[in-house]
Amino acid sequence: MTNPPGPSSASDGTHHPPESRSNGLAIASLCVSVAGLVTCYGAILLGLIGAILGHIALGTIKRNPGHYRNHGVALAGVIVGWIAFGLVGIGLSFFLITAPSQSADILRTVFGG
Repeated sequence: MTNPPGPSSASDGTHHPPESRSNGLAIASLCVSVAGLVTCYGAILLGLIGAILGHIALGTIKRNPGHYRNHGVALAGVIVGWIAFGLVGIGLSFFLITAPSQSADILRTVFGG
């Protein structure tokens, strides 16, 4: 005696919600933020871009609950991005305070004064 085939997922009549997926902006945010943290000169721009991408990803994840699963990755991108941006600010402040004459020479060179 053979068993009849079981119901297929297409014909069982139940609706399955789509699986949650990764938010690409969250992943990009973390990658750019880490790159900003690792690179000294790129941290001003990369840290800021990573933090902004993370904020956008967090907003997208909040607007679509259950659709994306990587809220933590977006949050990590925001945190690491702002840390990278802040460390550059601290470093520049430290340089301006501890070496004012060299800072003035550099600023004159940059701004053509």
